Amino acid sequence: MKKLSIVAICLLICSLTAAFAACGYSNQLSLSIGDGMVPDDAVTIQIDYNDTWTSSESEPFLSVKCGHESDAVLADEYSLALSDADPLFAENGYTMTAIATFTKADIEGVSADGGKVSGSSRDVLIGELGNYLPKGEGVITAYFVFYSSDTDFKDVTTYSAHEFSYEWVGDNQIQLV
Repeated sequence: MKKLSIVAICLLICSLTAAFAACGYSNQLSLSIGDGMVPDDAVTIQIDYNDTWTSSESEPFLSVKCGHESDAVLADEYSLALSDADPLFAENGYTMTAIATFTKADIEGVSADGGKVSGSSRDVLIGELGNYLPKGEGVITAYFVFYSSDTDFKDVTTYSAHEFSYEWVGDNQIQLV
């Protein structure tokens, strides 16, 4: 009887662990702003997301947290945006919309080390995906762009961009590819 109880408890713990893991995000990305020649000066945003994003007013499509290394000189504000192009290379302009913003006060006590940010995550709700990402047929390229109120988009050390590709699956959902 004692062995049966131990097995039952182990199965329950394994089931709860699997259920908890399934509720999380499957991908993680860290973007940093800073001069690579200056030690410990980076400000980093950590993004957790899944491969499928759905338009929703109540369900987050990603989670973010922002922090800094010990010698970072902080700007007044930092933003994560979705953009149709990398601002540095966009010859015909670009459309960029912020989806999360952090003030200097928000991140002053939050550390970042090796792309990992301490502290709690903030869920991001955006509603209608079509208001943030271009619609179309086939594979479309877009960018996460992390920047500050001090950013000069002609200076790659003052912002960070990450390319991703997706396809529309119906009118309100995209699948990353």
